[in-house]
This record gives sequence, structure tokens and C-alpha cells, in this order.
Amino acid sequence: MSLRTNAELSSLAALPDQSRVWVFTTAAPLTDDLAALVETGLKTFVADWMSHGQRVRGGFALCARRFILVAADETTNDVSGCSIDSMFHAVQAAAGRAGVPLADTADIAYRGPNGVELVDRPTFRQLVREGVIRPDTPVFDGTVRTLGEVRAGGWERPFAESWHAEHFAPAAVGNSMR
Repeated sequence: MSLRTNAELSSLAALPDQSRVWVFTTAAPLTDDLAALVETGLKTFVADWMSHGQRVRGGFALCARRFILVAADETTNDVSGCSIDSMFHAVQAAAGRAGVPLADTADIAYRGPNGVELVDRPTFRQLVREGVIRPDTPVFDGTVRTLGEVRAGGWERPFAESWHAEHFAPAAVGNSMR
């Protein structure tokens, strides 16, 4: 499956595939105005992002009105715990200024008829049982670790090809999906 958000990822184009990536999901979709507020806060942060006194070569992208991806090129210097903490705080602050909190990390995002939907795990399990989530339904994997995984389609993939199928598909359905 091709990543639908390649154009949105263009702001990360200068970073190598092995760049470390973090995916944040907003609790509600971002309007253009809210996205602009988030972008303003993150541009400032990324421009000044430091780790052990050295500038971090990083970037971010807002995707599908629901996701904030932040990446750091660790080929020249590692991103430390403190600099990761500062990035988390910057993302939370930027989303907070826009009045849109970040979603619970246990929630699951998928592409539905109305765009990207976000539900808790019990609801997702029910949607799978009801056939709303089908083998070809795109789901998002917030556990991707590198920008290369995102670019290769590891972030957004069909339900049947994701870790979600192993955990949420009924046994008979899960076996037929593979």
C-alpha cells in the first residue's frame, strides 16, 4: 500500500531513512488554523532543538489532519533522554496552544469513510467483529521507529498486514487474512 501522506512528509525529505521518528495523534482533527498554530510552535522548537550541546538535525510533519510526526537524524549525534523529553513537551505545548489535546497512546487510528478515525481498543475490537474494519482497511502503526519505515508504508498499512490483525481479529478471521 502506498503511503497516502507522501506530500505531507515532504518537510522531512532532507532527513535520512534511519532517522528516528515519533508519532503523535491528536484527539480531534486539526483545522487549517489549528494546524498553523501547531506548526508555529514546532518550527521554533525544531530550529532550536539541542542534545548534549549540539544541534539536532530534525524535522516534523503534520499528516492527515490527525498526526504529528517528529524525526531526528541520529547519524551525527544521538538524541538524549532530556532532548527527547523536551521534544515531547514541545509537541504537547504546541497541541495545547491549538486547544487540541493529544490522544491516548492506546487508541487506534484507521481510515474510515469520513477520514482518519480514532477509537479506543475495545471499540476497535468491536468494529473488527462487526466487519467495519476489514482486511483492507488502512490502520496506523504508532510504533514505527524510523522515518524509513514511514516512507516504506510501515506506518499506514492494511489491517490484515498489521500487528493489529494479530491482536484484534477473531481467530478464524485472523487466519483467513494472512
